[in-house]
Amino acid sequence: MPLNKPLTILFLVFVLFYCLCIPPEVQAADLMAMETTEVKVIYPSSLRGAAREVLSMYPQVKREVEAFFQWQLMQSPTIVLAIPGNKDAVRSKGDFVVGYAVPQRHLVVIFYAKTKASPRDVEVVLKHELCHLIVHEHIDQELLPRWLDEGLCQVVSGVAGEIGVQEGKSLLELSRRSGGVISLNSLTHRFPTKANRLLLAYAESKAFVTYLIDQFGKETVLSVLNEMKRGCSIAAAMHNTTGHSLRDLEKTWHRSVKARDTWLARLSYYLYEILFGLGALICAYAFIRQMRARRAYKDAASRNDEDTS
Repeated sequence: MPLNKPLTILFLVFVLFYCLCIPPEVQAADLMAMETTEVKVIYPSSLRGAAREVLSMYPQVKREVEAFFQWQLMQSPTIVLAIPGNKDAVRSKGDFVVGYAVPQRHLVVIFYAKTKASPRDVEVVLKHELCHLIVHEHIDQELLPRWLDEGLCQVVSGVAGEIGVQEGKSLLELSRRSGGVISLNSLTHRFPTKANRLLLAYAESKAFVTYLIDQFGKETVLSVLNEMKRGCSIAAAMHNTTGHSLRDLEKTWHRSVKARDTWLARLSYYLYEILFGLGALICAYAFIRQMRARRAYKDAASRNDEDTS
């Protein structure tokens, strides 16, 4: 029986939403949905409990994000709990990625299994991605440098949500291991793809935003964001608010980073390698001693046999 016109239109709208908004890695899954007036959660049937968990934690996470920025999240987001259908799908997003946001669609995708199924980890990733949504709602994407976007989201959530943990590596260690600090200008539109440089880009973004807050206070940084909301570039907003150029602030920050790069700090970067090397030497030394002891024992036994005969 043919569908009537309103039902046909409704069906086509649903198909369009599904194709545009649901990431390819979860389109093949058996999807279900839960929603409130604030948020919609789409999930595979195997993650029903996780969906309830996200639905219950969302209001508090949203309040915390809004409290930091002193802005409101205007649109209700869609949160997708994803289970990639194959290893290639996971790898296509990068081995570090635990979630990502698509601000233009007001969409958040969380790879639930990669958050180690811990409520705290899921909450942190969700907070990080909501930060992206609220920043992009209030600031034109063309005016928003990637380092500022990622730096703010890390400061609020405490971690680099997209890439999970940073393996405990400090900014100084990442910088020395990957060829030096990356200029903020190079991080305006995109981040590097190589693992160490990517981790360094996230670490730098967080460190510089933290530096600005430490030097000028959170309210000053919020004033910079409000200037950008009104259409100012990051350079103009920074100068208008702090009285310093972005270039000068970056130079001062670089000097503060280099001042912490002492020989003791450098030694700590390779602490595990040094301990591993020492352990290997100790094992080798113990093995040689044992072999010598056995040889000495055999020689002594041979001499005793000769004396006895």
